[in-house]
Parts: sequence; C-alpha cells; structure tokens
Amino acid sequence: MLSKPLTDFPKITLHKTASGYEIRDNETNMKMSLSFDDYSKVLLDKKKHQLNNIFKAKNLNILDCTGGFARDAAILASLGNNITLIERDPLIMSLLIDANKKIKSEDIRSVFSRIKIRFGNCIDFLRNMNKHFDYIYFDFMFNIKRNALPSKNEQFLRKIVKNDINENIDIIYETIQRVRSKIIIKEHISSNDYDNFDIINTYKGKTVKYHLLEGKSGYRKIYKQ
Repeated sequence: MLSKPLTDFPKITLHKTASGYEIRDNETNMKMSLSFDDYSKVLLDKKKHQLNNIFKAKNLNILDCTGGFARDAAILASLGNNITLIERDPLIMSLLIDANKKIKSEDIRSVFSRIKIRFGNCIDFLRNMNKHFDYIYFDFMFNIKRNALPSKNEQFLRKIVKNDINENIDIIYETIQRVRSKIIIKEHISSNDYDNFDIINTYKGKTVKYHLLEGKSGYRKIYKQ
C-alpha cells in the first residue's frame, strides 16, 4: 500500500488500494474514494436542477474554476455542454484522475467525455488562456455554518481546501477584468459574500443561489498569490 502524506495537510493521506485511490483522515480514520458512477442518480434529475434554468443553451464552453469532485461539472456536461475543469489540489486531482479511469457506466463515460480535467491554479489559467469561454463558473466552499452534517465528500473538501473569502473576492474581481464571458458564482442561500459585485441576476434554489455577472475584459491585477 502506498501512503503519501501531504505537506500542508499531514493528517490527510492518499492511499492506493486494490480498487483505486482513497484518502484517509488519520484523526478520525474516515476514508473516502471517488466514483463518478455514483453521480448517475443526480444526473437522472438534471432537468430539474437549478443549473438547467441558468445554462439554457447547449454546446456552451464552460470553465469550471473550482473543480472539486466534479459533481457540478458532470451536471453541466450532461446538459450538453463542454467543460474545462481546473483543480489545484494534488490530492483531489489524484482522485479525479482515478475516478475517470474507473467509470463503468457508458452513460457516465459519455458525460465525462465532455469534461477536460486540468491541474493548476484557476487564476493562472485565466491569465494565460487563449480560448474564449461562454461562462466561467465558481463554486467556492460555503463560509457559513449549517445545522445539517455535511456529506463525507464535503467534510473532506473542508479539511483539504483553503477557503479565504477575501481571496475569493479578489479572484472574482480579476476575472471580471480579464474575460468577456458571463460569470456564475454559487453561494449558500443564507450567505451574502458577493453582494458588492454588479450582479445581473440571482437564481435561487432551496439551499443555494447562483449569481450571474458579466465579464468586462481589460486587465487589472488584483489577486496576489
């Protein structure tokens, strides 16, 4: 068995098992592996998903800047769009690559054939990209406490991914200046972290809302790594 400790998160380790990669929280002994086939139930109800009300056209080119475990990317791809997913954490990236190799369902494989998975920092990608995207999508981790216990996947994301609201806002500001694309920000329904932006529209669901912004192109360096 291969165990790989992470420098920034030494209590979370990556393990190679007979069935693929899994991550382990060595404090709680909680384990998690990623299977894209598990998204089949979610994708069956894709027409009822709030994202279907936002991305009405098909064959859109969408840049998912906060890839995570690719759940939203899978929904967007299943609606007939082409997704470029950016993920900057090497541990999560290992799970994404592993899950992509293990797909058993032909339907799920067809969905993920529309998703290009890229390792890197989203702002670096935006600074150097030479392709136009119709939409830029952000799903930053929620910054409020909720009574409901998060799913196992979300618990691991909260342990692994740094979530700094000031950094998030700076990234959005620079993105607006760099692109001519429409920008979507996903936020918890009770949060108001992005109200200072020039929001064109907000699409509300039961637990989340999606803000629509317009890119203004041009350039103004704001975000600092």
